[in-house]
Amino acid sequence: MARFTVHGRTQDECQQALDDLRRLLDVEVTLPPTDRLGGAWIARATQQAPDQTVRGLVVR
Repeated sequence: MARFTVHGRTQDECQQALDDLRRLLDVEVTLPPTDRLGGAWIARATQQAPDQTVRGLVVR
């Protein structure tokens, strides 16, 4: 699982960075923009790992 954190000086800047991330990658928001974790605006998102099933021939 990949985890992402975006930062911004304002709520709008943080939301824009989160929107850009969501547009570019298939992520799920886990923390909407907030300034309650220390004064700076942050948001968090995660991305599930790709399917780990091996397909094709096995080389030994």
